This record gives sequence, C-alpha cells and structure tokens, in this order.
Amino acid sequence: MKEIKNKITNKLERLLEQWLVPRLVRWGEYLETKIRRYKHQELKSQLKFCGSGLRFKRDIKIDHPQNVSLGNKVYIGPDVLLDGRGGITIGDNTTLGFNVIILSANHDYQSNDLPYEYNVYIHKPVVIGRNVWIGGNVLIVPGVSIGDGAIVAAGTVVTTNVEPLAIVGNQPMRIIKYRNKEHYEKLANKQQIKPEISVNSDTEQHN
Repeated sequence: MKEIKNKITNKLERLLEQWLVPRLVRWGEYLETKIRRYKHQELKSQLKFCGSGLRFKRDIKIDHPQNVSLGNKVYIGPDVLLDGRGGITIGDNTTLGFNVIILSANHDYQSNDLPYEYNVYIHKPVVIGRNVWIGGNVLIVPGVSIGDGAIVAAGTVVTTNVEPLAIVGNQPMRIIKYRNKEHYEKLANKQQIKPEISVNSDTEQHN
C-alpha cells in the first residue's frame, strides 16, 4: 500500500513539475507584464507633461511626478529613479540607461537639527536637453543642466552643468590610496590556514 502511495505521489509531482509549473511561470510573467504596463500608464497620467512616444523599460520610480516633464520619444531604461521634488525636465529624443538616478532636492545641512532636519529640503530643478544620451548607473545631482546633444558616459556622477554636444565622464580611473600590505597579507594567510585546522580537528574527533 505504501509503495502504491509513493508511486502516485511521485507521478503527481512529475506532472506538477513538467506541466503545471511551466504554465504557472508563463502566466505569472504575462501578469507581470500587464501589471507593469498598467502602472506605466498610471504614471504617465500623473506627469506634469508627457510627450508622445514616451517609453518606460520595466521598473521605474518617479517621486512627485507632477513636477516631472518628459518630452517626445524619450526612452527611460530599467530601474531608473527620478526624484521630482525640485522639478525635472527632459527634452525630446533623450535616452536614459539603466539605474540612472536624477535628484532635484538636497537636505538642508544648515537647518536647525543634526545631522539634518527631517523633511527640510533645498529644491533645485534639473533640466536635460534634447537628443541627450545618458549611460547606465549615472547619478545627476540637483541643479544640473545638460545641454542638447550631450553624452554622459556610464557610471558618471554629474555635479556641474554639461555644455551642448559635450561628452563627459568620470574617467580615467585613478588610484586613491593602497591598503596596508602587511595587514592584508596577515588576513590572507589566516584565511588559508583555517580550512586546514578544521580538517585536522575533525580527524582527531573521529579517531
């Protein structure tokens, strides 16, 4: 009886793995796509200005969308964050790569509390022109303007205005300092010794 029960259980598990689970995965992906599309439409309706042909790729977060204007044929890549508290304007045909963060408000470090007073911000609008290409993992700080046709290389922290047609980036990479060699080698040697000690101790216990 137990063997029959196990056979039936195993057969049901195989059916679940081979038939039901793949269909559930595809159905879940389909639902995620529909839900994301719905969220994108809702977000677009909340913008200060939404141009035609605006495209969002996968997940995007826009805080205070009522202060954000996105032009015609703007493309925004996945996992982008737009903080619209101080206002963000992006011109036509501009592309934002993945993980781009645009901030338009800073904490007021001169407020009456330390390290800062909660909900006290200095608002500085960010303006990005037409036909701008912003690479992945770029951070744009409050108050920055980027001119038409400019290109911002991946991984750049944009802290000052970018002129039209300029290509900017935080390159080349430079050495800031070195780790303490003696300290590092001591840690590395200890790391190599640890597995040998554990093996010996296990052997002694079994003996």
